[in-house]
Amino acid sequence: MVLYNKRISKILPQVIGAKFFLILLVNFLISLTSCDESSVVGLDVQPTNDLLSVDYQDTTTLVAKTVSVDSLRTDETLIITADALLGIYMDPVFGKTTASLYTQLRLPTNNPLFGTNPLIDSVVLSLVYDPAYYGKMQRVEQKVNVYEVAEDIKGENSYYSNNTLTVKSLDLANNYGFIPEPSKSVTILNELLKPQLRIPLDISFGQSILSDQPTVNLASNTAFQSFMKGLYITTEHTTGLNSLDGNILHFKMADAQSKLTLYYRNDTDDSLKYDLGLGSVARFSYFTHDYSTSIDANLAAQLSTSTPPPTQNDVVFIQSMAGVKTTIELPYLMNWVNAGNIAINKAELVIKVDPTSTYMLDTFAAPTKLVLFGINDDGTNYVLPDANEGDNYFGGTYNSTTHEYHFNIARYIQQVLAGKRKNNGLHLLAGSGAINANRVVIGGGGSNSLYQMKLNIGYTKLE
Repeated sequence: MVLYNKRISKILPQVIGAKFFLILLVNFLISLTSCDESSVVGLDVQPTNDLLSVDYQDTTTLVAKTVSVDSLRTDETLIITADALLGIYMDPVFGKTTASLYTQLRLPTNNPLFGTNPLIDSVVLSLVYDPAYYGKMQRVEQKVNVYEVAEDIKGENSYYSNNTLTVKSLDLANNYGFIPEPSKSVTILNELLKPQLRIPLDISFGQSILSDQPTVNLASNTAFQSFMKGLYITTEHTTGLNSLDGNILHFKMADAQSKLTLYYRNDTDDSLKYDLGLGSVARFSYFTHDYSTSIDANLAAQLSTSTPPPTQNDVVFIQSMAGVKTTIELPYLMNWVNAGNIAINKAELVIKVDPTSTYMLDTFAAPTKLVLFGINDDGTNYVLPDANEGDNYFGGTYNSTTHEYHFNIARYIQQVLAGKRKNNGLHLLAGSGAINANRVVIGGGGSNSLYQMKLNIGYTKLE
């Protein structure tokens, strides 16, 4: 705010002077800058007989480093949009990333009948594209593999990005090759359909379903999901990709055209089909990241387990899909307590994206939103008090013009100084990391960084 930039320092020793100045100051701030109440946090608690000194500081030491994200919850209970990620890409900065999917199938009707002597002709797994994707526009072939899951996927369970289930050995898709086309509609049997990935599966899999009529396995959806527990869909075995190759793709699992279709015939009809849905079922995503080779030297050093990682860094890294996050420490924050009683009016954390060509921001878009959490003693996260004021106040949205993210954390800083919270630091992560594949390189806390992160603090000194 303008007042902070001018470094106002006014002292009014008399009670009436303090009252008058406070009234003018609050009215002036509201009328001139339309600031929200966060701009005057602390002013309303100052005793009227205290002296007033308003000041600004932007030299707080921030120590930033990159650490791995342990896991991220990815089951359908949390991802209510029913979006899913699938694919693989080779990032010259972040290495290899894959997204795979475990999903149940849904029997649309109880006790379906397929007629006398049903014989399968073909089986197709259809996944409707969302137009969004991550990686280069010039797409190359990926190989998709589909396996039958050998253990239950339970809707009441919480599943995370590092969870796996046992699968059967047969690849139902036979290492099917496809080039992603998320904007290209397809025509099947003279019907124009939405853009979708259509994966032909082994016909024996479809025949096993047809041959179960009218057994107990098809009596209900519950019985069917106990018999046919689900599918594991992955492109993780794709080989031959060069640096920059590949994409992470978005699919709409709840779309009616996302389904498994059995094309079959029987003794009376030779053009029949039966659809098994992919919506309203239990599912979860499985993500992997390979940071062992072909990654940025700074990232490699910060993730190293063989040598001590650097404490301070000029650049740090953030990646969705339970990749990496940035830890921000404020080692000298409590020195403010030694300065006497202060009220934090504004504490703005400014995160600057490194837009240099090395990090290819034009090819690998930055997350549209970052999220910031406090750190408990056990390393887990908690929601900052400022986040409860809503996004308009708290911030975190990417400004593609300035290449910056801003967070307002005045309440958090005030509570730490007051001893109500421990100074354990902050975790900075990509927002909606379970359904987005974005990554970004940002300036760290090092003084040599061209895009150094800053904590701008406006405060009132109470004497």
